[in-house]
Amino acid sequence: MPVYSHSRLSTFEQCPYKFKLKYIDKVIPPLAETVEAFLGILVHRTLEKLYRDLRFQKHNTLQELLDFYNSEWRKKWNPEIIMVRKEYTEENYRKMGEQYIRNYFESYKPFNQETTIGLEQKIKIALDPEKRFVLQGVIDRLAWKNGVYEIHDYKTSFGLPLKQYLKEDRQLALYTMAVKEAYHDAKDVELVWHFLSVNKEVRMRKTEEELERLRKETIELIKTIEAEREFKPKVSNLCDWCEFRPVCPMWSHIYKLEKASVNGYLNDPGVKLVNKYAELMTKKKEIENEIEKVKEALINFCKKEGCNVVGGSDFNAKVWFGKTLKIPGKNEKEREELEKIIKALGKWEEVSDLNPVLLSKTIENGFWDSETIQKIKRFLRIEEIERVYLRKNQAPGEA
Repeated sequence: MPVYSHSRLSTFEQCPYKFKLKYIDKVIPPLAETVEAFLGILVHRTLEKLYRDLRFQKHNTLQELLDFYNSEWRKKWNPEIIMVRKEYTEENYRKMGEQYIRNYFESYKPFNQETTIGLEQKIKIALDPEKRFVLQGVIDRLAWKNGVYEIHDYKTSFGLPLKQYLKEDRQLALYTMAVKEAYHDAKDVELVWHFLSVNKEVRMRKTEEELERLRKETIELIKTIEAEREFKPKVSNLCDWCEFRPVCPMWSHIYKLEKASVNGYLNDPGVKLVNKYAELMTKKKEIENEIEKVKEALINFCKKEGCNVVGGSDFNAKVWFGKTLKIPGKNEKEREELEKIIKALGKWEEVSDLNPVLLSKTIENGFWDSETIQKIKRFLRIEEIERVYLRKNQAPGEA
């Protein structure tokens, strides 16, 4: 069985077909790497230089690090590098990397917060006693401070992930297991993410229960990969950054069109269908907007005239005015409080997971005592609703 890595596992989860091309068929990618990946590699290399030189008592200035970064950028830049965000240039990305390095330098100088014991350190760990399921990886920086081992990881992606995402992060958690196995005094291991785009550090520790659950989940994922036979493509937003897209069957029509002549392109049945669909959807949106305007005008007409039915040549329009009980949404704080109160009163089953219709009927018909109703009424509000129904006029003599 091959040795797996976090990137291998993530590639399969992202797209089984990409996994097959990259790791089984070993296809050379038709496209170069993305500018985001290029930037990330050079920023990592610059921070590696910072800490490697410190080991030799060489303290780089910020300008020396920026000079190194820019020199590497100029030497290694390839015009074929994928630029998905067309509104930005190579220069925009280069400057962004400079800012990442500048922010990190100013935040951590003089870089004596902990002792660095490993840079770009390769690790390997067996997930089972028989060593059938083996993982390998590279730790950006391994450090030690006050008896705690720290696994540092530099992230150049945009934004700051949610805490739950970090809690479920597989990569550094697996590295925790490797460090504990490699260093017998590693009782405490802390994960440290450096999100360079927002200049923020996030720290977290994993419990033994969390690591054990991760170990089992990772073994199951490897078993799933080993049992896979189809490796079907999975289309997602990540396709825009995929270096294998030109050889993916899901995108074959796009690349076929790139090679077609002008006449061939315009006469392609797929192009015609997409153009027609886009035209109809545009018209649909315009019609829906017009319908809403007429509907609003009808409602206002009925309010002004004091009627509910408006006559037309072939149809009548019935305007219905009503009220509905509005309860807090599932993501609102008040919803949680309301649910606790109803459950505490033993009434939860009667309103079927806070069904607005059932709750409204329960209150209106007095099925609950007044004290119970008063406890929950403060969470509710009445919302007026207006609806328009069309009915075809009856011909003379029709029943």
